[in-house]
Amino acid sequence: MRQEDQHSPAAKRRERRQHMQELAAQLIEQSGGWSNVQDVLHCTTRIRLRLHRPELANHSALAELPEVQNIRQVGGQLQIIVGPELTFRLHRQIERQLQRMSDLSLAGDAEAHQQNAETEAEQSLQQRNAPEQPSRPAQQNGLMQSNGLEQHHSVEPMEQDGKPEAVNRQHAAEQPVPASVSDKLLTTKQPSFSSTVDSAQASNIPPAAPRSFIGRIIDAVAFFSDIIIPMIPVFVAAGILLGTVSLLQFLGWAPTEALWFRLLQLLTGSIFQIISVMFGYYAAKRFGGTPVLGAVLGMLMSRPEIVGSGGMPPSVISSFGLVALPQFSYQGTAIPVILAAMLMAKLERYLRRIIPGSVHVLVIPVLSLLGGSVLALFIIGPLAGLLGHWCAALLEHLYAYGGTWFGLVLGGAYSSIVLTGLHQGLQAIEAGLISNPTIAVNFLLPIWSMANVAQGGAGLAVYMRTRDAGLRKAALPGALIAFLGITEPIALGVNLKLVRPFVAAAAGGAVGGAYIGWHHVVASSFGLTGIPMLAFIIPFGWSNFVHYMTGFVLATGTAFALTLLLGRGRRSS
Repeated sequence: MRQEDQHSPAAKRRERRQHMQELAAQLIEQSGGWSNVQDVLHCTTRIRLRLHRPELANHSALAELPEVQNIRQVGGQLQIIVGPELTFRLHRQIERQLQRMSDLSLAGDAEAHQQNAETEAEQSLQQRNAPEQPSRPAQQNGLMQSNGLEQHHSVEPMEQDGKPEAVNRQHAAEQPVPASVSDKLLTTKQPSFSSTVDSAQASNIPPAAPRSFIGRIIDAVAFFSDIIIPMIPVFVAAGILLGTVSLLQFLGWAPTEALWFRLLQLLTGSIFQIISVMFGYYAAKRFGGTPVLGAVLGMLMSRPEIVGSGGMPPSVISSFGLVALPQFSYQGTAIPVILAAMLMAKLERYLRRIIPGSVHVLVIPVLSLLGGSVLALFIIGPLAGLLGHWCAALLEHLYAYGGTWFGLVLGGAYSSIVLTGLHQGLQAIEAGLISNPTIAVNFLLPIWSMANVAQGGAGLAVYMRTRDAGLRKAALPGALIAFLGITEPIALGVNLKLVRPFVAAAAGGAVGGAYIGWHHVVASSFGLTGIPMLAFIIPFGWSNFVHYMTGFVLATGTAFALTLLLGRGRRSS
């Protein structure tokens, strides 16, 4: 009976949950302890930890965990690749444990504060009830009594409250720490009981070297990517729905007057309308402002009535006959909303320093919104609108007149961009291309798709060439998943570690991207690559479909053949 209980579905669920809890605890511990974790995010395949002190993370111990496929450090963010099957559950367990540890720390601070207050009250009562003792003789002898210990008394300068400065410092040190101060201490760098690096070792760590110009650019892009990452589910849902509606219309499978089809169109349009609001929300949160005020600012900047302030007429657009989608964030670019939310957050933080706390709730939200709105509509909007228009025109010009080289460079470089995790921010650019009435297509996604399927081709070659049972076990499913659009398991878990297959995949992506750019293959949406992306390719005709599949075969075959030719290489550390 006990064996049956051990193999029951409930027992298996408990075992998986316990395994996730243990793995989450290990990740937190090897990342420098819970107090070193400032924030935790996740994308499709990665746990992203923003750390107070990145140098405290133990990369070698993290890499030894069997569930960890690879580790990347981008600025102050530690990216742990665990694969799509573990990411969501592991992220949830990490958040729960961090919250539990924070609550325990707060409870301990509150208990210590209460004990200190009770002790101070008892001492004050004893001092009032005790008879007064003459203190002048002791002072004449140059000695004074303090807690039963004789200390040499020296004349101290008189400071506040008419007491010597040393007495004031001692009195201040004995005061319990207020809860508000302890809350701030929890968000700063503190030694953690679960950290694997002791305080003595941490103190010997040299300060980080100044960042180079390229490093600062990477940090800025990573900062932008942090804002996009929480919105990934919305981008994926919007891309799939938009592609589905486009495919149904192209194939004639959905009558436009059908109620279910109009509801599907309405849902798709609603997602596009909310994107700029979410940009404002997460940007304000990332810059330390009030997130709901950033959401209001994003909604203001996406209103069709005022889009004209960005240099374009206040109108709405229609994509492939869908429900009218309002232009969001000045022709779909995220930069104006993010810049406006950043300035509003800085204004809000400045106002909190100069305005009395008693009127914060009444004054700061109004002044922040008014100041942010003026900056957004009269300064950021026009400038960013022109910048977004020029950038879109530049991309369109490069694709139209240099499509082959355009695809060659981007197809070859995309896998390296994925290494840093910055590729998540590209979905905002693709959404801007779709929503721009002068472009209304996505010519970047087919190129990204060639780079992804090339990783799958290299992974298949590794599977055929190697005799390592563990490597074969990881290579085959990772390669098949890459053809469905998820490349991290094969790219980072297999190809990058062997080096040569990753190089071969980059070459395959360049070849496939060059062919795609030469024939100007375009997509109707964003969010999917590989085989599922066919839903976005078919609406533009069978010629578009044939060229996409040809590029698919070229990218996969080139990566496969080069991997067999170069060999699988040796594992890199």
